[in-house]
Amino acid sequence: LSFNSQEIANTMRAYATVNHPAPDFFDAVSNLAVSKINRFNTQELVNTMWAFATLSHPAPEFFNAVSNLAISGLHNFNSQELANTIWAYATVYHYGVNPQVINGILWEATQKREFLKSEQIVTILWSMAVLNSIDTQSVMPLFSEISK
Repeated sequence: LSFNSQEIANTMRAYATVNHPAPDFFDAVSNLAVSKINRFNTQELVNTMWAFATLSHPAPEFFNAVSNLAISGLHNFNSQELANTIWAYATVYHYGVNPQVINGILWEATQKREFLKSEQIVTILWSMAVLNSIDTQSVMPLFSEISK
């Protein structure tokens, strides 16, 4: 495979959109994505994670690589990207996600809570529960935002 990051994201999204599983191909794409992880922009990362999760294909090496890369870049994620990222980790039960990423997503979501839609807040809270990462005090601002 000789795809660039955008082609990887678009290809995976296409497979996910039509719900077409191809495990061997996905493993090859995951390996390629890991080798090009620093070339992905935020949207490409999140779309690729979304596709793997939608197709129930864990891709642990890719998810770990995203986790390591995202630590320093979560401030660049918009509200939808924050929700989709944590949802992808939870959907494939990727319990090995770096706690700094989970805490960072929660912190960013709290900072951007006025821009989060209710379903995004619920997705973030659900994902944190699935990943056993709920800190009651930290999520209170998100609960408060839902109740408005």
